[in-house]
Amino acid sequence: MKKMPVLLTFDVDGETLWRCRDAENARRPVILSQGRYGPETGVPRILKMLRKYGIHATFFIPGFTVNQYPDMARQLVKEGHELGNHGWSHTYPDNMEGPAQEEQEYLDCSAVMEKVTGRRPQGYRSPAWEFSPSSIEILETKLPEIVYSSNMMDTERIRYLTVNGRQTSLVELPIHWVLDDAAFWLYSVRTPGKCMQPLSAVSEYWREEFDALLEEFQEEVRETGDSDICFVLTCHPQIIGRPAKMKLLDSFVRHMQDTGAVEFMTGLEAAKRFKETHPAHS
Repeated sequence: MKKMPVLLTFDVDGETLWRCRDAENARRPVILSQGRYGPETGVPRILKMLRKYGIHATFFIPGFTVNQYPDMARQLVKEGHELGNHGWSHTYPDNMEGPAQEEQEYLDCSAVMEKVTGRRPQGYRSPAWEFSPSSIEILETKLPEIVYSSNMMDTERIRYLTVNGRQTSLVELPIHWVLDDAAFWLYSVRTPGKCMQPLSAVSEYWREEFDALLEEFQEEVRETGDSDICFVLTCHPQIIGRPAKMKLLDSFVRHMQDTGAVEFMTGLEAAKRFKETHPAHS
């Protein structure tokens, strides 16, 4: 039987997650240290786990962070992982001054990735998963090497990205906040009222979500012979990289692998396979 695609994705925001929220954070070393935990401590732990299971993952990284940690970026590519465009500064597209700034953010990210690793990214994930009115046009016309987007929440199916009724040339790999560690554990003392969720609750939720989606995928394959359902998990090394959370992630990955019913893939692998079997309408 066909296996369900599972994509492990990691947003390595580093300091940009905090710099983009408040310009004053650039002079707050303790806040910035939360961001540095990701590239310096979280990523090595994640790589160790991925080696253990023989899995290749996708890492969406702002250009600022690639420039700050070039050895990390090179190591990720050396070990067979994919790097995706995540803008330059993690500034939200709908908060930028205009299309010119947004275009430059994307171009600068791709340029520094190519300079550091020798490869231009072919996937794009927006900071905070949002588009501006210009985002799609910029991606399609200024970065023609971009094959896919991973930003939308309206389905669990791989399909072509459609915005405002127009089908684009980009494959969409769907995501959701319920499969994002930040929704449960991103914490700042300057964000009153938000508390961290217990590990057991997140573990149970992710497993239940995965099991239910796999059941739906397998039922559809039995009935029709095919399915475009996929499972995309989004994690942030500065969050998931903590020791106890890594144990949770390791256990969850083992749970998925032990089903024998999934295929771990990078975003680019999943997008290219979809394009091969679903030619875009001209």
